Amino acid sequence: MTFVFAVTWGLLAKSAAATAAAAETQRRYQNPSCCRFSKVFHDADWQDEVTRRLFKQRAIKAERRFFAEPGVAYDQETGMTFDGISLDPATGELNRGPPPAGPFGFSAASKEALHLSLLALALNPSLVGKDLAPLVYDEEEAMEILEKKVKTMEDFDKTEPGYGGFLPWFCTRGAIERGRVRQCRSLQDEASTLAPTNDFFNKVPGLDNGQLAWGTYAVARTLRRRATEDPKFNALAKRWEARLERMRTTAVPLFYAGRGTGAVRAVSKIVNTSRDAFNASDNAETMMVYPAFLDDAYEGELMVLFMDLLADWSAYPNNGLEERNKMWERKQIKLVARNYTTANGSAITVQEGFWFSSHEQWKLMVLPYLEIPLVNQVFTNSEYVRVLDAINRGIPGLFASSHAPPNVRCGRLGGYCNAVGVQEVASQVVYWDQSVTPYGAYPVMLVDQAAGLAWYNIMLSLPKMQTETGSVEASDVHGTAVAAVLTWDTKVTSVLAMLGGTGPLISSFLAADGHRELFEERVGKMYSEVFSGRLSSPQNIRAGKTSLPWPPGNLLPRHWESVDSAFPTCLCNTSSTAPPPRLRGNI
Repeated sequence: MTFVFAVTWGLLAKSAAATAAAAETQRRYQNPSCCRFSKVFHDADWQDEVTRRLFKQRAIKAERRFFAEPGVAYDQETGMTFDGISLDPATGELNRGPPPAGPFGFSAASKEALHLSLLALALNPSLVGKDLAPLVYDEEEAMEILEKKVKTMEDFDKTEPGYGGFLPWFCTRGAIERGRVRQCRSLQDEASTLAPTNDFFNKVPGLDNGQLAWGTYAVARTLRRRATEDPKFNALAKRWEARLERMRTTAVPLFYAGRGTGAVRAVSKIVNTSRDAFNASDNAETMMVYPAFLDDAYEGELMVLFMDLLADWSAYPNNGLEERNKMWERKQIKLVARNYTTANGSAITVQEGFWFSSHEQWKLMVLPYLEIPLVNQVFTNSEYVRVLDAINRGIPGLFASSHAPPNVRCGRLGGYCNAVGVQEVASQVVYWDQSVTPYGAYPVMLVDQAAGLAWYNIMLSLPKMQTETGSVEASDVHGTAVAAVLTWDTKVTSVLAMLGGTGPLISSFLAADGHRELFEERVGKMYSEVFSGRLSSPQNIRAGKTSLPWPPGNLLPRHWESVDSAFPTCLCNTSSTAPPPRLRGNI
């Protein structure tokens, strides 16, 4: 009896201690209420689950002031995204008002894909966590946006059937003639039908639309499942299923380059946008851009997988099996293993990058790649190299394509840094290494959330990298200037990664639809051909532990904590913070 009592008392004491520790963590990280919360997490124990949860709550609440705010990230009337919005470089406040202020009047399928992914996850609270899902969108908000968005897409499809339900770069509120100049409508103009931007009148990009196709799949299948539980979802579910079916039936005539090629077009030129894309393979041509075809092992793979797993190949023998096999044969030679040599001379094997920019790992955020053990190990190695390279070079963050701060020039025209990454494991020349962006950490989050959040937070800690509207686009590596702009790519990718991406969600739908096995067969075989038996990994990963290096605190510049290192609108001098827009729940 004494022994039982002692054991019981010990367990109770341990439980009480854990509860007290969690309460202290909660008090510490929820107390500061200014928008520059990164400083509070500077020396956080990222392995602690409570700490990670509290950080994600604060980060998503902050980012919500962007992605859930109509007139900033999306249009209240059409439901469609704006590419982004600029900030006042002195105050960090949104540049609202008539052009050139206000949200950018254009957007693309890739931004719509991010929006749809967020909406799908918000409608799956049991998957992402009931404490986080309402911070994204509540059910009423999500349905309202999806209703407007599908109506806009339906209307565009009727007006421009040659796009087959896919999207060009577009004017969010339609286009307007101002004198002899055609421009995207602003918030001050009356909204009209979605319209292609001037440079995409008869063109449709395959890479962006591969992302859109899977975002549509996630939403359509989510609504269909919710409709079995609640009839209020029925009508909306049918409309999104129709959008998915439309894309499923037009993907091959629009994007496949023809019998025997195995080639998926990077950009398709539409001969006549008024002619329906269905069964009209002669109405689309290959646009001679570089690269002309999506045979890469990066983001372009999403369109290949959509076409292989879901598209209608009835115009080809045996449901296009020979053509589909050729797509993967063509891709196989583009998957290359490269070794990164560490300071002690050991090798880490990774997938060769184009530039090895984080942007190239987009597919990990969308589909269940990380459920395949070998593929998971390859990308864990890749993210290990990404953070190790930053530590070795003393860089306070990670590289991904983004707008440049004013003191950093990228390219002949300046302004956008795309050729960034890790030269040792890149196939192309990495030209720029003077700016970092918070979303550079999103693939790290996907393979090791503790390390990913640590790297994300160190970039938020750089001077003027946090605003009342969440994270800023990019900072120079010295912490002396920021790119005063907010965009979907550099903000919402991080939010999706915090939520685990749509991989687990889409995995369940692929299994239910009978496609999960083929997904694993295609992807698994491609990676096995290159990496099986030839994968050299760090010791802790070989031991089965996914633990990536965290950023040392001394990576930050000395002035990161100074008073003038924050925007005046983001100083920690208040006791309360205004709640995010339309947030109905308290956590």
